[in-house]
Amino acid sequence: MTGRIRKLYILYLLKILENYTDADHPLTQKEIAEIMERDYGVSCERKAITRNLGNLEDMGYDVVHLEKKGYYLGSRTFEDSELRLLIDSVLASRHVPADQAKLLINKLISQSNKYFRRQVRHVHNIERMDHGEDIQIFHTIEQISRAIEEKRKVTFFYNKYGADKKLHHTTKSKQTVNPYQIVIANGKYYLIGNVDKYSNVTHFRMDKITEPEILDEIVKPQQEVDELANGLDLPTHMAEHLYMFSGKSSWITLKVEKWGISDVIDWLGRDIHITEDGDHYIVRFKANEQSIGYWAVQFGGSVEVLEPLSLRDEVRERIEKIYEKYRD
Repeated sequence: MTGRIRKLYILYLLKILENYTDADHPLTQKEIAEIMERDYGVSCERKAITRNLGNLEDMGYDVVHLEKKGYYLGSRTFEDSELRLLIDSVLASRHVPADQAKLLINKLISQSNKYFRRQVRHVHNIERMDHGEDIQIFHTIEQISRAIEEKRKVTFFYNKYGADKKLHHTTKSKQTVNPYQIVIANGKYYLIGNVDKYSNVTHFRMDKITEPEILDEIVKPQQEVDELANGLDLPTHMAEHLYMFSGKSSWITLKVEKWGISDVIDWLGRDIHITEDGDHYIVRFKANEQSIGYWAVQFGGSVEVLEPLSLRDEVRERIEKIYEKYRD
């Protein structure tokens, strides 16, 4: 064995353990030697295998030895269950372009062994899933993340889709925005920020932002922005803005069929007040009215808005318009 091969030997051995072993698939020294020769064209003695397995353990790798069965890599950077969670998250993220999603998934798969790869063949369906086409979003996230870190204002065009399926500017010139936080909601990235000339909070879909630039100006203090005077309580903010509509939150009261309370808790969380009222529950919580108006129409079979009256009227008007469209 040449000096160069000796230097690479331990790396080859690590690759074999990573790719071919787990608790259900240990390898004997004989099997390791056979794979070493087949995959890397290197012949080796069992003593060399034993020595280098020991070296890997000394380096902190979890090499497990099962008597009469062989060796396997006991722990990895990611467990298979964690990799599945990450892969499914990429698959469900509509903002990630299809080619980039494939690349990310392949990188994740490579963190486990060949047996795991057999279990995730569903990733080949990526072409049929609804993924974005523009990789620009990664540049946008990088730029705005840097602006948040440096506490700088940003400018960008905000856009909406036209019938041609392309993005079009909503304003003639760029908006100046104070960026505070990037969040994921409903499978999409959003920026929680403030348009500089106003005092309210606005949510921007990151995939609809184009041409972002970081300014030298320091970001507006959150204390000067409505809703953020006491700081940004992210869990509360997200719970109050189900669909990331902008606008202030207010106290809302719902009348809920008992069979529908599970859906209410699933969507609104546990930070709600529930009292029993005959065959119904009365649910009271704080949330964005526009979001709840949209949500209440979806769950109209089990939910009735009681207060505020302005929201109740808004929901009724929406339902009446829907009825007009479908009554014939």
